[in-house]
Amino acid sequence: MIYADVVIKFKSLPKVNISLIRRYSTPRLKRQATELALNHFDQFYSPVFKNWASIRLGLLSPHSYCAVTNVFTVSKNVYDLFGDCDVYNLKDVYYLNLNEFHSSFSSEKNVKESCQNSSASDSEHEPVSEDSNSELCTGVEHYNEDEYMPATKFKYGDVDLEEECFEFFKPTLNYNAQLVPHGIIQYPENWNIYFCPRGKFRKFPPPKEDSTGLLNYYLMDGASILPVLALDIQKGEEVGDLCASPGGKTLAILFGMQFGKLVCNDSSVSRLNKLKTVLNSYLPASQDWSKRILVSNLDVCEWTSFELFDKILLDVPCTNDRLSATKDSNNIFQQKRFNERLLIPRVQTSMLCAALKALKPNGSLVYSTCSLSPLQNDGVVHMSLSKLLSECPFEFIVNDLSDAFNPVRKMFQFSDTCKYGQLVVPYLPLNYGPMYISKISRVK
Repeated sequence: MIYADVVIKFKSLPKVNISLIRRYSTPRLKRQATELALNHFDQFYSPVFKNWASIRLGLLSPHSYCAVTNVFTVSKNVYDLFGDCDVYNLKDVYYLNLNEFHSSFSSEKNVKESCQNSSASDSEHEPVSEDSNSELCTGVEHYNEDEYMPATKFKYGDVDLEEECFEFFKPTLNYNAQLVPHGIIQYPENWNIYFCPRGKFRKFPPPKEDSTGLLNYYLMDGASILPVLALDIQKGEEVGDLCASPGGKTLAILFGMQFGKLVCNDSSVSRLNKLKTVLNSYLPASQDWSKRILVSNLDVCEWTSFELFDKILLDVPCTNDRLSATKDSNNIFQQKRFNERLLIPRVQTSMLCAALKALKPNGSLVYSTCSLSPLQNDGVVHMSLSKLLSECPFEFIVNDLSDAFNPVRKMFQFSDTCKYGQLVVPYLPLNYGPMYISKISRVK
């Protein structure tokens, strides 16, 4: 009986759903931020970049640096600085490629003029048929839809979920920013910036203090020098580096020795302290410098109530794609920072609008990010200029940097997917970037 009772009791127990036990007893593993970032990039960047697989590999590989030498240190000898490391001076490469570009341009111009003269001469004797190939001599580029995609077609593609966010960045369809060729930039004479040759992966030795107590050079991603080059700072101009920390681009401005006054700003106190540490490590203690350099802790969006500048560098906070793909700590793709990430383009637009209002007439601003996102790059430029069209009486143009960057095109891998700026994409033999650079000038 006892046995029978036991059997009956066991039979009366309710059935247990084993799958539920497994589901709730096994802890769910959180997805790493780097995994989330890469999934996001795969989804939104692969339709934009034909060579996405190559760019992705570059993102996940160690990136290449350049060494910006300190103009205030004593030793300028390359061997003293870098030992037997095989390096090139960017200044030498810049002028070499500039001369090649001018020679090539002159040759093409002569061929083009000869072709046009020949066509004009022939047209006096023969009518030109509709099937003629005479358009080959006009120099007009005909883009294939597969070869060129205007930024407005894809720059809203990486909006995740919020319909409100999509509507905010929906372009003004009847607005087009005026694009004006920039022309060649004069390379700063005081710059001595060194980089390793194509395909070389040797690391620079760490910077050292010389007899003055200052560090002899600053290491930064090679593409980070391009926004400062694009500024094209002239003698005595007042310059604002409005998102200055950690300080690499600030030092590049300083070492160019052209500015009259430099305001180094960052809205974060902790980041500003890092900037001060960098400045103290590279600049001599001098009252002259304290008069020309001002460090401030202000929100860029509130800058319109302060002074105006001849030149502004606005290197905005962004998704920082290379770090997002390789480091989990403080990653913008962490699930707890999801809403913050969604707001990035909106914040960037507010910052750019405010900074553009802080330009003097005929002044110019360089907007830069270290993101591949069309929304954060061309999208923010487009939205900012279309908003300012109705918000303020100023007039702006976008400077086309295509010709200006010709002397450095052999050193970087550029993408042709942007309308308003130049985009350096990671590429193993030249693994710099990503870096987006757009230059905007106030004409009235």
